[in-house]
Amino acid sequence: MIAVIVINYKNEDRSLRFIQEEVSKITSPHFTVVVDNGVSEQRRLQKLVTEAGIADCFVVPSVENLGFAKGNNLGAQFAKDKFNPEYLLFANNDVKFLNDNVIDKLVEKLDTLPDVGVIGPKVIGLDGKLQSPEPFIPFWDKHIWVYWSNLFYSKSHQVRRFKQDYSEKAEEGYHYRVMGSIFLTRSKDYFDCGMMDPETFLYSEEAILSERMKMIGKKVYYYPKVAVLHEHGNTTKRLFDRIKIRQLKLESDSYYYRNYIGTPNWQIRLAKITYWLKGLIGR
Repeated sequence: MIAVIVINYKNEDRSLRFIQEEVSKITSPHFTVVVDNGVSEQRRLQKLVTEAGIADCFVVPSVENLGFAKGNNLGAQFAKDKFNPEYLLFANNDVKFLNDNVIDKLVEKLDTLPDVGVIGPKVIGLDGKLQSPEPFIPFWDKHIWVYWSNLFYSKSHQVRRFKQDYSEKAEEGYHYRVMGSIFLTRSKDYFDCGMMDPETFLYSEEAILSERMKMIGKKVYYYPKVAVLHEHGNTTKRLFDRIKIRQLKLESDSYYYRNYIGTPNWQIRLAKITYWLKGLIGR
């Protein structure tokens, strides 16, 4: 049994379309849990699901916008309490399966990899670029050096230095992290590692989950034989401006690097100064 966990935040039509057009393609026994973040009194998503006659979809309302980690944890806990599924599929409502039986093949592959806690498919953006997997990048490189290196190197050098080139060349196998827009895990592993860190609101969840899986002896696996299309940032770009998005990313990354990697506070303070000097975040 697979529980499909989806987060909705004021985008009910897209969530319903994802369930009807993509989740319905899963041939293995499954059900869907949609965490309706910031739900209004009208509970429009619940009404849409009911009107569509989708019996195997459960809408879990939350008046508070819990964000990505807390929202997914709530959905996973609901799924465990309801049916105790063997697998959890976490998926954004803006992904489209590009192959037949994408999720079923992920399950089949995961079953052959007892040392793997998280598995993800090839994720392609609307620009045709690969978004997954990603390597570990030190905090200094990701948040400080990248903004000052143009004094010494060309822009093309910076691009090669970071994740895009890695994702494009990545082969099937173990990697540091896969895209959080869609990934599969065993329910047992997810709960054994402590789920996602509830201290983050948005961003850095995948890297933190990788670190938490390490603590129970599990790895992350990239399986490019199946693929999805991802309209990356659809919800965040609709709700936040660029400065706010960068600020959220820096806050989440600072928490992750400080608490899971041991990055010193002076680097984090320097990064915040760098972002402010570059006009990337407000005061």
